[in-house]
Amino acid sequence: MAKRTRKPPVKPEVRRDWLRRNEEDGESPPQIAAKDRYDVRTVRKQIDLAKQEREAREARSVVLRNALERHYDDLRKFAEKLNSEISGASNVPSSPDDDLMKAALRQHLPRSPIWGYMSKWQNLQQRVDEEQQKLEEVIKESVKADHRLTPLINAGLDEIVPGIVAVLVVEAKQWSHGNIEHSLKDSLVMEQAGEGLVNPRFGFSHMGIMEVEHSERYVKIVHDVLEDLESRIRDWEDYRNLEKTNAEIGRLGGKLREELAVIRLRRIV
Repeated sequence: MAKRTRKPPVKPEVRRDWLRRNEEDGESPPQIAAKDRYDVRTVRKQIDLAKQEREAREARSVVLRNALERHYDDLRKFAEKLNSEISGASNVPSSPDDDLMKAALRQHLPRSPIWGYMSKWQNLQQRVDEEQQKLEEVIKESVKADHRLTPLINAGLDEIVPGIVAVLVVEAKQWSHGNIEHSLKDSLVMEQAGEGLVNPRFGFSHMGIMEVEHSERYVKIVHDVLEDLESRIRDWEDYRNLEKTNAEIGRLGGKLREELAVIRLRRIV
């Protein structure tokens, strides 16, 4: 009897070919074994192994694809969050992951103009905060210097100056964003504050509790001060600087939203 020789281990590409011939060409394991001179048990075992390897590859592919889809979805959601922040429509606080998400997005889009826009936008935001604070101080000094309010202050109406300042600051911010018709001077509400007492309110801002018998005269003074300062504020350099910066932010925000829309409206970054 001739000595039986041991065949070398079946290579992966060979068993994958056997699987293809079995599934696509319809060759049975005995036919493959006879044609390739292998034991039929070896062929069956290798075909089963090739199936297991294929299933493992497919499972890994599904896991990887799902992980990538979740990753890209996270990036898309972060782009939506940035868009909301730029539009001023988001009250969601920053999270510790934001810097990581920004770094991941930048890794995917290293040459995007988004990054230059974002840096400039943040600088402009810092500038507008500083300009708003400066304008608020100028408004406060102008209100305090108005001698028409002296009788009210002497009467103990300590809320008069802060109340007027609050109204004018809010109005100036609205004007600087383009809402030039915004005014609270004609939105007076006389709120009852007890017997013989009222607390006048212009929009959201109270002027302080005062006696009814003096309220008409006092409110007329406050209205006149508001009206005069409203007409002057827009000519102040501090206001014009704020208005200019907000206009720059608006233009830059439009460019940023256009770039972010490309990310938000597609599935893959």
